[in-house]
Amino acid sequence: MFSNYLKIALRHLSRNKIYVLINTLGMGIAMACCMTSYLLIAYNIEFDQYFKKESIHGIVKVIHHYTTSDGHEKRELTSPIGLAPRAAQEIAGIAAYTRFCNEGGILSFGENAFQENLRFADASFFQLFDMKLAKGSVKSFNNLQSIILSGPMAIKYFGGEDPIGKIITVELNGKRYQATVGGVLEKIPLNVSFHIDALLRIETYLNANEIDPDRWDSNWSATALFKLSDHKQRSSISRQMDKYVRLNNGNEKKESRSVSFELVPFLQPVINGEVEQSDLRLPIPTIALFIFGTLGLIILLIACFNLTNTTMALAGKRQKEIGVRKVIGSGRIQIAYQFLIEMIITISLAIGAGVLMAQLIVPQFALMWRLQFGLNDLSGINFVVALVLLLFIASLLAGIYPALANSKLSPIILLKGNKGVHGTNPMTRSLLVIQFSLSVIVLLAGIVFTQNASYQKTLDMGYDKENLLTVSVQGEQEFNQFKNTLESNAKIELIAGAENHIGPYARQYRTVRIDTASFKTGVYNIGVNYFETIGLDFIKGRDFMEGSQTDNETAIVVDENFVLNHHLTNPIDVRIFFEEKPYRIIGIVKSHLSGLKQHDGSEHVYRLSQPAQYSTMVIRATSDDLLSVRSEVEKEWKKLFSGKPFQSVLQEEIVFEEANGYNTNLKQIFFFLTVLGCLLSISGIYAMTSLNVQRRTKEIGVRKVLGGSVAAIIQLLNKDFAIILALAALIGGTSGYFLTSALLANLYAQHMIIGWGTVILSGLIIFVIGILTTSATIFKAATANPTHTLRSE
Repeated sequence: MFSNYLKIALRHLSRNKIYVLINTLGMGIAMACCMTSYLLIAYNIEFDQYFKKESIHGIVKVIHHYTTSDGHEKRELTSPIGLAPRAAQEIAGIAAYTRFCNEGGILSFGENAFQENLRFADASFFQLFDMKLAKGSVKSFNNLQSIILSGPMAIKYFGGEDPIGKIITVELNGKRYQATVGGVLEKIPLNVSFHIDALLRIETYLNANEIDPDRWDSNWSATALFKLSDHKQRSSISRQMDKYVRLNNGNEKKESRSVSFELVPFLQPVINGEVEQSDLRLPIPTIALFIFGTLGLIILLIACFNLTNTTMALAGKRQKEIGVRKVIGSGRIQIAYQFLIEMIITISLAIGAGVLMAQLIVPQFALMWRLQFGLNDLSGINFVVALVLLLFIASLLAGIYPALANSKLSPIILLKGNKGVHGTNPMTRSLLVIQFSLSVIVLLAGIVFTQNASYQKTLDMGYDKENLLTVSVQGEQEFNQFKNTLESNAKIELIAGAENHIGPYARQYRTVRIDTASFKTGVYNIGVNYFETIGLDFIKGRDFMEGSQTDNETAIVVDENFVLNHHLTNPIDVRIFFEEKPYRIIGIVKSHLSGLKQHDGSEHVYRLSQPAQYSTMVIRATSDDLLSVRSEVEKEWKKLFSGKPFQSVLQEEIVFEEANGYNTNLKQIFFFLTVLGCLLSISGIYAMTSLNVQRRTKEIGVRKVLGGSVAAIIQLLNKDFAIILALAALIGGTSGYFLTSALLANLYAQHMIIGWGTVILSGLIIFVIGILTTSATIFKAATANPTHTLRSE
């Protein structure tokens, strides 16, 4: 019986090749978009599946629960660096441990020198985690001077040479070490907890930062991982670790209070955003999955509804076929099966086309978001299961209504001809409204993100961000050497040093106390002349004085928001306690923003940094072309520090880097979906208009014979579609306004307010596109010779 269904389905589809081609391509693009969304979902689903379950059975991650000084409960996937070895020594049931942390440093070999993200772990790391090597041996990591490189990192420094046994120089916190390459990792998937370019022993990290191995200090932490003898003892061991809560809270200067240390299985996901800190790579945040999952669903719905409408339009040609089948004994369920099988075949072809299109779309998407993860990195079994599930869902969404609607018609009505077929009905009209509403939503989002990019570019941050560039330096000596070299450059106006340069993520959150009130605030450690260099004006008081011991030890500068937020009527000379040391306010600068995620009321506190702690040189240039200034600065750097990498960023790149990525990428995605959604929606409304015209062909002919004009006929037949499109513009515009506003608010604190003019424009564009489509179809019928029209009837 199934073979008969299949023969009829193939026969019907072969008679409507254009229909099949249009729907296969349209649905295929939608499927490719769904596969792109699935790529991100699969990233999380398959996270850490690189490791065999039996090899990591019993391994747990330590999550530190703590409360901040203002009473907020927080979690972090890091713990004091002395916790793991002490717990392993004192608590029965912990068979082994390793710590994993990271810090920026410089690697150099020959003329190759680059700033890298270095990773550090205990010697037991490869005993707990089976990470395969392409070259070398994991046993080499038992050597304190060993370094393990990733494949790309080995090529970066050694080219085609065998790196094993080669000596590479590591510069960390101003100290230099010689490390021997002991191994090269095989290609590791991106969705693995350990992101390793270069891995060294944690003893190197402790030595470079002069950390006591038993030190309990929140400034020095690492992700701790335990191998338990019996995983059932996890809760018991967590309770035994309560004694370390008291030990950790014994430090008087701590700005937070430990509550507990929780042990969670290694494979239990900890999503990015759920913890404050982590030295492990974490799964993609839920908001990103929601955004791209929703976009994939939107385009799938548009494609499915379009397929439903075009199927209903073509069903008018099959009335007698369905009627004859019913007369000879086919039941309603058999007719429904026939339509569903045809839908399954169409969508199967679309999935095949979608897989091919995804080979182009997915790499572009990954490149856009700097995601080194593609379809080839997915589990083949999971991908096939996802495609089967997608086939089932899409077939039901697109096929259930045509199957039920066409299988219920009476054979008598069907055999009489077109009387049982309507041009549109409430269901098809509703689907058209949804299709065009979704198109309005994505078009509105695309326009808004285009406007938002322009808005943010012209946003006044409160200081002179346009003429600033930064250079990474290490300490006072390097800063002074380079500063002396650059002072002869006429294009450079001012130079200042800083430990924390103003930017979205540079400040340190510390507890500050005024009288008895304690609160968290952002603190920047800066050098003298910093405010003048960045163009941040004083409104009261004075700047730090160079060489002043008093300013160095007890002075602090705040901004207007700090004064307003804490109701300081006479702020100058007000005492503030920071790290339990008294400071007094000597000056107040204008309110300003350090990033686009910062609210207007955000406050800033500045104190004088020791030159030895400088990590950033801030340069103010008079030239309009900062890129040429940076090029000149780079040349001077290479003359002075030939063995060190040059790292420089324009201030606008610091402020807008993340925003530029979001705005540009989301704008492109939304406009792509708009074009795709419009094409699919146009296809659907064209099919419905054609069916409506076909049903009213005789009426059109009669009206023309009686003197009706083409314009009047177009207006008459367009009436229903104009209502549909107007309703879609209203629903899509309103929904898009609130959804896009919510998305903007989630991404930025500083963003444009969506104007209703933009909403109206988006709805009007989609309305005009729809009306032009229907009018063109009706125009062809309205201009036909009525004698031919009436004869055909």
